[in-house]
Amino acid sequence: MFFILCFNSIIVHSQSRDSIRQDTLSHQKFLTMVNFNKDQSYVSFGSGVGNQRPIIFEAKLSPSYFISNQSKNWALVMNPSVQIRMLDQKSVPIQVPSYRFNMTYFHSLSFLNRTFLKHVLYQDAIWFASVTHHSNGQSGEFYSNDTTKTIDLIKGSFSVNFLTLAISSFTLTPRGSNYFSLQEIKIHTEIYPAALSDTHLNKNYGFYRLFGTFGFTGPWKKEKNDAINRWLQNSSIELTAGWIFDDFRGYVPLDVNRRLIVDINYKYYPPWFDEIAFFLRFYSGQDYYNIYYEKQLINLSVGITSNTIKLTNAAKNMVTKRKKE
Repeated sequence: MFFILCFNSIIVHSQSRDSIRQDTLSHQKFLTMVNFNKDQSYVSFGSGVGNQRPIIFEAKLSPSYFISNQSKNWALVMNPSVQIRMLDQKSVPIQVPSYRFNMTYFHSLSFLNRTFLKHVLYQDAIWFASVTHHSNGQSGEFYSNDTTKTIDLIKGSFSVNFLTLAISSFTLTPRGSNYFSLQEIKIHTEIYPAALSDTHLNKNYGFYRLFGTFGFTGPWKKEKNDAINRWLQNSSIELTAGWIFDDFRGYVPLDVNRRLIVDINYKYYPPWFDEIAFFLRFYSGQDYYNIYYEKQLINLSVGITSNTIKLTNAAKNMVTKRKKE
């Protein structure tokens, strides 16, 4: 009887350790996708190529603060951010900054593997919802001239609050023993309640928006040239297309030139940096810089982004999780 009890104790202890290990690996995988979807700091250099007014740089400082639960795979992330554009002119002034504060709740969607959606989406998924305040910190009159409806870009008050709802599906595919490919499909919507936004923005800003994103990193297939494999393994690209619904400055519902938003990001993660990536970004659509929203911005820019995660480290967590499963 004594030996039976000891044997059962060893089995239970082993199962407990395996359970803890599985929970830890699952949580690491979950946090990897949270990091991929959180707001990031960046600096772009110069005006780029397009119709951006002459600037020395555009920068966003967006630190992240986490609260997380390992056993339940949820996380609460807070991002206070400040975005600025320094003009390339006498005294190099800074345009009125763009201030944001968002709080995002992330949660895993493991139950999708038990539904028909497993045939539509990738292997794993998370959902998240956020509340965001976006303003320019000014309190002046919105229009500098009420007759011509000219917006005061310097002192005019701009303020919106919006809700974001999103689902992100992702999968990791090994490419041989040393490489992997990570793919993600994301759909999210932004809803701006009119009661929580500046009254002048009603029917002028676009209070309902829908976005679709496809992102991937690593080689789609293992190339014969290993230098290409290494370059692809440290590269990622994200393609986002969005549409502005609702009454929007009188534009017709199918006005592609005014309602469509296209945002394409290529990033290269140097092996010698842990949390730095270089990026090349193409953006076309409504200017995202607070009260400057009337401008239709088309721009190709380069810069660096920080508070990212090293892809090779993230892959180790996710590959290990798949092997354990």
